Amino acid sequence: MPYFSGETGRLRRTILDLAWPVIIANFLQVLTTTVDLIMVGRLGVADIAAVGIGGNLVFFAQTVMIGVTAGTIALVARSIGAKDPKGADHVLFQSIVAGVLLSIPVVVIGWVFAPAIVAPFSPTSDIQDLSAGFVSIIFTSLPFQFIIFLSTSALRAAGDTKTPLIIGGIENVVNFAINVNLIFGNFGFPALGVRGAAIGTAISYFTGAMLFLGLFVDRRVRLGIHWERPVANWPTIRRILRIGVPAALEQFAFQIGLLVWIVMVVGFGEDAVAAHQIGLRVQSFVFMPGLGMSIASTALVGQNLGAKLPHVADRSAREATKMSILIMGALALFNFAFAPWIAYAFVGAGEAHDLSVLFIRIHATSIPAVGLFFTLSGALRGAGDTRWPLYASLAGTYLVRLPLSAILGYSLGLGIAGVWVALPVEYYLRSVIVVQRFNEGAWKATVV
Repeated sequence: MPYFSGETGRLRRTILDLAWPVIIANFLQVLTTTVDLIMVGRLGVADIAAVGIGGNLVFFAQTVMIGVTAGTIALVARSIGAKDPKGADHVLFQSIVAGVLLSIPVVVIGWVFAPAIVAPFSPTSDIQDLSAGFVSIIFTSLPFQFIIFLSTSALRAAGDTKTPLIIGGIENVVNFAINVNLIFGNFGFPALGVRGAAIGTAISYFTGAMLFLGLFVDRRVRLGIHWERPVANWPTIRRILRIGVPAALEQFAFQIGLLVWIVMVVGFGEDAVAAHQIGLRVQSFVFMPGLGMSIASTALVGQNLGAKLPHVADRSAREATKMSILIMGALALFNFAFAPWIAYAFVGAGEAHDLSVLFIRIHATSIPAVGLFFTLSGALRGAGDTRWPLYASLAGTYLVRLPLSAILGYSLGLGIAGVWVALPVEYYLRSVIVVQRFNEGAWKATVV
């Protein structure tokens, strides 16, 4: 149903009702791979680096999925706002079909080329072997990851943020129960280390995907699916991708930049690589409130535009952005103050720990800008205006982060700190770009 233009307190409660389950569900999603990192951290620095590198490559592979999910969110939200549940169900089914088809070649690439893929990010042969083993296994779960992401996105666009939260909790229980045995060899299981972490995580993704599909087939949630003929409706899939491809390109560009950034870190040694992976995983948790507000903004903007209420869409996005900046600002202060204790969750005292603290504190200065960028980008995507978040990401990554990291870290000799300090500069630039686009108001007339 569309959302109202009533008083501010009621609107804030609506935003929080949508956002908090998303925040917790995303927290649980990131926790799935973070549990792996924490567990293998007990085995050694090389194992931390290997699982972190493998996780980054999985995130890169998921950019294909973003091309579907962005279109799914916009079209499902519009259908729900226009009181067309059958249209929303159709978009969901075709999104799942497209996601599975697109995942198959990515799986094959992961199987066949894992050693070559991880080589540029591995400072030692030991880390390369461990990373390749992790990637070759975890890539088999990509079709199930795609189903989970698409199902989660569609339900959130329909206003159901609690079901993904429940299923995310189940995934984490399965992941922990399997990993704690396969990594360390408890209760008679073989001690597989990094490979055990990949197997447990893959099984947890399979579990989550099957739960979502079962709920949709039985119509136990707000959306449902049934078999369609033809199975692949190409006009609908093209419509989904037309909206989603710019978002996919945004993530593709971001992930390429992230991988190049990691290559820059490799030159500073094993401890720097491990610290970088720990910092990126902490960053993933920090992103959660901003992502929650982003999803709330996406759903509210999409539904209200579908209901022909652009002024309510505008007000909802602005209020969500204010709340996001406040929450992320408080989180930034917490992370800066408690960085040493956060780092100890992953690694013991030593060079890797000290460098992790440095990364966490540098990143903390960017967190309010991250909240602003995420939330307004979500508003633009909810309207179907996916190009400007792409432009902002391209400018931030390729005009700021990478060249500034190279100049400060290498040319001016500031070392790893110079590489990392480019991150907050990037996000403040991104924020300026999306604020300008949002204030222009052209997104209100976007046709999807």
